[in-house]
Order: sequence, then structure tokens, then C-alpha cells
Amino acid sequence: MRERETLLQTLTQERNRLHALQHKARTMTTVVALVQQRIDLLKEQITALERSMHTLVAMNTELSEPLKLLLTVPGYGFVTAASVLAETQSFLGLHSSRQLSAYAGIAPAPHQSGAMTGPAHISKTGNEHLRRTASLAAIGAMKCKGPVGQYDRQLRARGKPAKVALVALGRKLLGIGFAVVTSGRPYDEAFESKRMAALLGKQVLC
Repeated sequence: MRERETLLQTLTQERNRLHALQHKARTMTTVVALVQQRIDLLKEQITALERSMHTLVAMNTELSEPLKLLLTVPGYGFVTAASVLAETQSFLGLHSSRQLSAYAGIAPAPHQSGAMTGPAHISKTGNEHLRRTASLAAIGAMKCKGPVGQYDRQLRARGKPAKVALVALGRKLLGIGFAVVTSGRPYDEAFESKRMAALLGKQVLC
């Protein structure tokens, strides 16, 4: 998963470089061709990695079973589900969704300076890969019509900035993922709708 992330970052850099070269007044065609070849190679390597990931999951029930459960949760695709399992070792050693949020660095933490305590903020001291994956899952889920998407929309309607709502949704999705995997039961939209309604009735710290 981390190698794929590195390749994607390099691919973005090379695409930006190609775009800049193509818009220069004078550019050597050889240079453009070399950059394009690197882009094609990176795409091939990403495809090969993803094939290998699917094969690995298919051969290992300790991976395939929790991954199937995560895929029942809105916002989770194969890559995000696999990333969460990889970064947490299938939630090994984690005992609660709050602990998982802290590990990802997206748990609300009060701002303190001496004896003064201010509004909560996100610590960002945890696993940056897991934190990024939570954000990707949230982006995928925010437009859903069910309770997960409604959670994001209600936070925004209450005046939460878009970024704060996105972090809160990512944290919520990690919690739901933890619940379905540790319980062994797939996502239940009706049950989650009741939970979301209860949560939104309280003050949300972001």
C-alpha cells in the first residue's frame, strides 16, 4: 500500500512536469518522450501492484474476510479498505474506535496553554497514512444518501467548516469500520441511522 502511494505521488509529479514541458515555448521532443515513458512505466507498476494486492487478499482469509466487511461500509473501496487493514494490522491491539482515531491522529484534543484550555483541535501526531485514507473514505462517502452522507451534511448545516466536517466524517468511518470488523457483522444502515441521529443530537467536538 505504501509503495502504491509513493508511485502515485511520483506519477502526479511527472504528469505536472509533462504539462509544464508541453506548454513551454521551446522544449526538446526527446525530453518530453522520456517523461512520457516514465509516466507509462509508473502506470504499469501501479497496475501490477494492485493485481498483486487482489491476489494476496484472495489467497488469505485473514485479509479477505475483514475486507469484505469493510466494503459494506459507504466510502470504502478496495484500496481504502486494504489500506486501513494494512496500517492497523487488521485492528490488532486496538480496543476501541477512540483508540483508533488517536492512532490515526484525528481524535479531538483540547488546546492547552498553561492553565488555559481552548477549543478542541486535531492532534495530527498519529499515522499519517491512515489519516489520509480516512480522508479519502470520507470524500467517497460524503455524497451518499444514507446516514453517513447525512452526518456530513448536518455538520455543515450547523456551520462546521468543510475541512472540519470531512475530518469528523473520516473519524466516524474509521469507527464504523472498526465496529463491523471486530463484530464480524456487515454494515447495518438502519442501525447506523439511529446512532448518527443520537450523535448529532450532542455537541460534536472537531
